[in-house]
Amino acid sequence: MEGTVADMNTVAIASSELRELYARESARIQQEFSDGGEGSVAVSQRTAVVESILLRLWSEIISADPEGPEDFALVATGGFGRGWLFPHSDIDLLFLHAGGSSEDVFKDSIRRFSQELWDLRLKLSPTTRTLAECERFDPSNVEFAISLLDCRYLAGNRDLFSRLHEKAVPRLVSRECQNLIQNLGEITRSRHHKFGNTVFHLEPNVKDGPGGLRDYNVSYWLALVSAMEKLRGALGQQAQAMAGTAQ
Repeated sequence: MEGTVADMNTVAIASSELRELYARESARIQQEFSDGGEGSVAVSQRTAVVESILLRLWSEIISADPEGPEDFALVATGGFGRGWLFPHSDIDLLFLHAGGSSEDVFKDSIRRFSQELWDLRLKLSPTTRTLAECERFDPSNVEFAISLLDCRYLAGNRDLFSRLHEKAVPRLVSRECQNLIQNLGEITRSRHHKFGNTVFHLEPNVKDGPGGLRDYNVSYWLALVSAMEKLRGALGQQAQAMAGTAQ
């Protein structure tokens, strides 16, 4: 019982420290932005602050070794993966498992990790997937597949993240290239329709409106998907040439 009380006190102290850290750093970033107006610096600094909080919680709840445990990794996706964490952005996190066994082992730890972030009033958007699940295309959740294009390592097993970034995502993109492009087009047209398909607004939505930040993201994603597809084609031709030479 005494150990349990001590653990609870430690967690309470850590949560209080993180809350103070986040409030202090957020105020500093806001003041520096007000003074200089450099938006790119502000979103980069906010990303760094949130990342430091995540790593602190990872070390206290998941593993004291930043690159542990085995078969489990913490991955930033979406805007957080790009390093673009705006003041009201969701913090997109992927709890990545090599297989189903580690999901059961870390289920309670993941719940506690997420709850700590919600208690800090951070807009956490967590997802738990195995490596194999990340490679499957879900037509009802195209946004997840797109978010993986911006995946970035945070903590845990680096080899597992490398398998996601260098193998699983490229295979997903090469296999579902046309589906991704088609869905990106449909999502973009639907979004533009909400704003009358025009850039001429007295108070334009700088994120979702035509010509806004989201259109920039779409252009980047389409270019990335196209590049991955061309690379797959080049590798395929190279493999055929090598096979022909071997014969």
